[in-house]
Amino acid sequence: MRFLASAGVGLLLLLAAPASAQRALSMEGGARVAALAGTGAALPGDAWGWANPAGPATLGGRAVRFYATQGFGISELRLGAVRYAEPLGTWGTLSGGARSFGFDAYRETVFSVGYARGFQLGTSRSVQAGLAARYYRLSLGSRSGESDASYGSAGALSLSLGALVRLLPRLTLGAAAANVNAARYADGADLAQTLRVGMAFRASDRFLIAADAVKDIDFPLSGRVGVEVVPVEALAVRVGVANAPARFTAGVGLRLGLLRARLAFERHRTLGWTPAAGLAAQW
Repeated sequence: MRFLASAGVGLLLLLAAPASAQRALSMEGGARVAALAGTGAALPGDAWGWANPAGPATLGGRAVRFYATQGFGISELRLGAVRYAEPLGTWGTLSGGARSFGFDAYRETVFSVGYARGFQLGTSRSVQAGLAARYYRLSLGSRSGESDASYGSAGALSLSLGALVRLLPRLTLGAAAANVNAARYADGADLAQTLRVGMAFRASDRFLIAADAVKDIDFPLSGRVGVEVVPVEALAVRVGVANAPARFTAGVGLRLGLLRARLAFERHRTLGWTPAAGLAAQW
């Protein structure tokens, strides 16, 4: 019974309440993306590449990032991730990572590997394309301190595609499709299939606005807008809004040499706050 009660916390939010489901949150893409309401489709320099597998191709060097968040402050909805990107010069950029979500009774682990490369279109326009493979493993078991019973596990391999196009010197268009092979667990449970299209406009070195439209086949269309302001070189301030579900996001970023520290908060009008933090190094 205690197992059922514990698992119910995660399953209720993940499955029974689409408007507040984990799949509708911006928990996956890192603290910068979370602070910008999940607008990750067209953000240049996104080493995570979760929202768009083409993102790592825009990096100027190696990058490693650590990220943690806790949905609505509930320990059972805790997520931790690490990701690394290695540029290969003219051959493109390789990336890989892992993330874990959940708790002892409900644990989803993902291992990913990606490849992204940029191409020149004419003399003034460039495009980046990317492919990512993600292996999902879901395990159900007993809570820590109780019996060691296992209630089974399942795995699935999904493929995602993405592209970034520099339309103008300061305007970027991005598009990405997740789980294009419609992967599912052996018991028939589907993995999320999403299509996102976004634009990012950098009005100056100190002001960025990004907007995404995200459609999960099982959820309504979600619109997202984020704004990033850099009042001084070492500090970035970010805010965002989104619908389906309606939420407000905010965050800050600090740049200290090679290090970047980021904090973000997401406010759901019914379920409350989701905090997030990230630490990155780029060289």
